[in-house]
Amino acid sequence: MKSILLWLGLVLLSSAQAAPLRLLALDWAAAETAQALGVTPVGMAQLTDYRIWSGGMPMPDSVVNVGLRMEPNLELIARLKPDLILIAPIQQGLQPLLQRIAPVRVIEFNSYQQPDSYRQAQAATRQLAIWLDRQAEAEMLISRTGATLDALANQLGEDAPPLYLFRFADRRHLWLLGEHSLFGGALASVGIPVIPQPRSNLWGFTSVPLTALTGRAQAQLVYIEPLPFKDMNEMQDNQLWRQLPAVRAGRVIALPAVWLGNGLPSVERFASLLSHHWRSVEAGHGRE
Repeated sequence: MKSILLWLGLVLLSSAQAAPLRLLALDWAAAETAQALGVTPVGMAQLTDYRIWSGGMPMPDSVVNVGLRMEPNLELIARLKPDLILIAPIQQGLQPLLQRIAPVRVIEFNSYQQPDSYRQAQAATRQLAIWLDRQAEAEMLISRTGATLDALANQLGEDAPPLYLFRFADRRHLWLLGEHSLFGGALASVGIPVIPQPRSNLWGFTSVPLTALTGRAQAQLVYIEPLPFKDMNEMQDNQLWRQLPAVRAGRVIALPAVWLGNGLPSVERFASLLSHHWRSVEAGHGRE
């Protein structure tokens, strides 16, 4: 009888240990990084917006949208019965309420103490991997992202023009990414020149007028969708845009949606998109 009870106990313990971690992430970078490490969140904040702004980044239909990043639905979160909740430092005001539901960890993908968001994303990935027991998967993700960037640098070559990397805020203003942004830092790490910006926010970009693109006449323009207006035909009436040296020379690359402030999975997608669309421009099939 004792042997049977012992066997049953071992079976139950094994089942409990094998049960997947029920992870909930209110931070997009944490959610997509956990997914890339093999731990799919049971819920995340503003999932619909994530899919719009992040384009083709994978997030299964099983993931539940738990509301706004700064005002999540606490009742819904409680019903999901998470084992662990991940938040960013800017969400720490929610921590006392969330701790009533499950243990909470603060994960920092962007930091003023480490202005290079690409390096900070690597550090955050390793920290998250420790919590999820996915260290090997984290090193594979870091290595794979680095290899994708190396391939892009080899493709562009040593004579690659400096880049203005941005997203349109409206027809006359931009979010201009500098060398300390996630994508700018990633490109700079392999020697691809990103035009420095005098100041930036936590995510490494600055809100500037369209005239900011006039500083380097030989620059390559790279903008990231989605657009805040219908399509680029609406820019044809904008004399300032049409007179930009890069626009007149056809040095404009449009990239599909990928979010600016996420983790290494977004870097990998961004580098792959830039590689593909750079080849299209070189072949005379680029979009302007």
